[in-house]
Amino acid sequence: MNEDIGSRELLAFATLARMNSYTLAASTLGMTQSSLSKKIKELEAKLRVRLFDRTTRMVQITPEGQQFLQHTARFLEQMERSVEDVRARAAGARGRLAIAAGPHMSGNMLPPVIAEFAARHPEVEIALYDSQSRETLSYILSEQAEFGITVRPFDMIDHPQLDYQRVVERNVPLMAVMHRSHPLTRQADVTLDDLRSERVLLLRRSSAAAQLVETALAASAASFDRIFEVSLVDTTLGMAASAYGIAILPGYVTSRHREDILAHRPIRGTSIRFHIALQFLRGRSLSGPARSFARYLQAFQNPSGI
Repeated sequence: MNEDIGSRELLAFATLARMNSYTLAASTLGMTQSSLSKKIKELEAKLRVRLFDRTTRMVQITPEGQQFLQHTARFLEQMERSVEDVRARAAGARGRLAIAAGPHMSGNMLPPVIAEFAARHPEVEIALYDSQSRETLSYILSEQAEFGITVRPFDMIDHPQLDYQRVVERNVPLMAVMHRSHPLTRQADVTLDDLRSERVLLLRRSSAAAQLVETALAASAASFDRIFEVSLVDTTLGMAASAYGIAILPGYVTSRHREDILAHRPIRGTSIRFHIALQFLRGRSLSGPARSFARYLQAFQNPSGI
């Protein structure tokens, strides 16, 4: 049975072979000449072969030692690459980042964060699974995505196999989204009284965004003369873009690609409190890229007002 040979012994051997001097090799390795000599003798004993011919004035590698050096050099080089690779992955500079998120996050908050992260981490492969909440759950459970990004406490499906980590907390006003030609765009912000006589576009209570709006309006005891309800954010924004009414939405779901048509104004006196969380398999450590991305998400200042 072969005796164990450690990387320290191989490094000592390769250094001595390169320098042909116990004095220089020992100094490079930060050890005494006697310690280096002992390591080489132990290695030769384990291999049952002489690696160096020694005289009082010089050290010369043997033919068997030269052959062994080729294998040792490849091994040490591979080990160095492996150490560098795992450190880069742990630091988030290399690896794969697979994210699952709902349509509002995927379409509004995440694109600038992903773009910035990708620019600074070119060796990280990024995959985004944009989906509804229940699909996000299946992506995590099947391990296609390492984590999902959700809005707590509403856009969150509790599951015994999942845990979550809070990364961003917000307390911001609701946004009124209207056609740029509307007279209220002349104001820096609007009030609920300003909207009372307007046709107000609201989401039906089937999403996190709708529940956030409902909670904030209930806290403000708001009432409107005309309400038009739809199920999809895109429909709400489309109606506002057609000057059919004024949409009330959380800032993180407002669409950037309609900025040439739509104006966004904060609604004074309203407040929505929520936090963005990573949801992932319980008992699993997040990868380096995932931890790094969470820091980006936490620090990123989203221009849509989240």
